[in-house]
Amino acid sequence: MRAARFRGNQRIEIIDVPRPEPGPGEVLVEVAYCGLCGSERLPHRRGTDLTPGHEVSGAVVAANGCDVAEGTRAAVYLSMFCGECRYCKEGTTNLCRRSRGLLGWTPPLHGGYADYVVVPARNLLPLHPDVDLQAAVLLLDTFGTAWHALRLVHAEEATRALVIGCGPLGLGVLAGLQSLGVRETYASDFVASRLAAAEEFGAAPVRPEEVPALEDLDLIVEVAGQPAALTQAVNVIAPRGTVVMLGEPREDWPFHPCPTSMLKDYSLVRSWYFPVSEFAENQQRLLDGKVTAAQFVSHVLPLDRLDEAFRLFVSG
Repeated sequence: MRAARFRGNQRIEIIDVPRPEPGPGEVLVEVAYCGLCGSERLPHRRGTDLTPGHEVSGAVVAANGCDVAEGTRAAVYLSMFCGECRYCKEGTTNLCRRSRGLLGWTPPLHGGYADYVVVPARNLLPLHPDVDLQAAVLLLDTFGTAWHALRLVHAEEATRALVIGCGPLGLGVLAGLQSLGVRETYASDFVASRLAAAEEFGAAPVRPEEVPALEDLDLIVEVAGQPAALTQAVNVIAPRGTVVMLGEPREDWPFHPCPTSMLKDYSLVRSWYFPVSEFAENQQRLLDGKVTAAQFVSHVLPLDRLDEAFRLFVSG
C-alpha cells in the first residue's frame, strides 16, 4: 500500500509499505479522507519515520476478534485510550492516563496519510448515514476539539468573545460561538484571508495590535499557540472572564505578572481534544444544519499530491 514519509525540510515522499494486519481487538480501516493539521508543520519541517495523519475517516475492511461489520463507516479517534481507567469509565476518554499514544504521532501508531490504518475497534466513531466521510474529518479536530472547549467553559453564557488565531480550529470555535448565539464575537489574526474567513461566521475582524482596545471581553479562546497571544489574552480579559488555552505552543510561555494580568479575578483553562461521549451530539449539530461543513474545505487532493497539499496549507 501507499504511505507518506515526511523527510524533513518540507519534503514528502509517497512510498510502498506492507499493508498492516489488525491484531486482536483491532480493525483495518481503508482511509477515505485525512485532514491536514497545523500541528503537523513540525514533522513537515523536521521529518519523521512515522506516517503522520490523525484526522481520519474511512470504512472498515477487516476486523480481528471484534464485532464490527465490514463496511462500517467511521471517523477515527486520535488517542489510543485504555477504556478501563477512571477517566475512561467516566466518559472523558480525552483524559485517559493509560493511553498508548496518539495516532500519527506516537510510534508505532502510523497515521492516516496512507491507504490503510489499523486502530483499536473502540477508536471507531460510527457515522450517521447522512454524514459523509469528508464532513466526518471535521468532526474530529475542527469541530470536536473546538466545541469541547466551548462546553467546558459554558461559552453560551458569554456576551463578548474573542478568538485569537483563525486557522481551521479557530474557525471551528467561531462556528460554535455563532451556533450558541453569543452576541458579539471578534477574531484576531495576522493573515488577512483568515480574518475574511472569520467574518463568514459573524466575527468582527481585528488586527492583533488592535486587541488591547477591546473592552469587556468575558471569553477569549487562544488558538494560535503563541506565547505572545497568551500574554495578550490574560492582559485583555475582563474581570471574572475566562481565557481558554486551545493552541499548541512549541515554546515556553514566560508569564510576567503585571497589573493588567494580576489585579483582577479570571480563569485560565486548558482544553484538550474531546471525549468520545460528545461525538453523537456533534454529529447532530452538523445534521441540524447549525454548521455547514463546506465552509471549511478549500481543497481535496489525493494522497499522491500530499506534498502539494501541504505547500498550499503552509502558504496560508
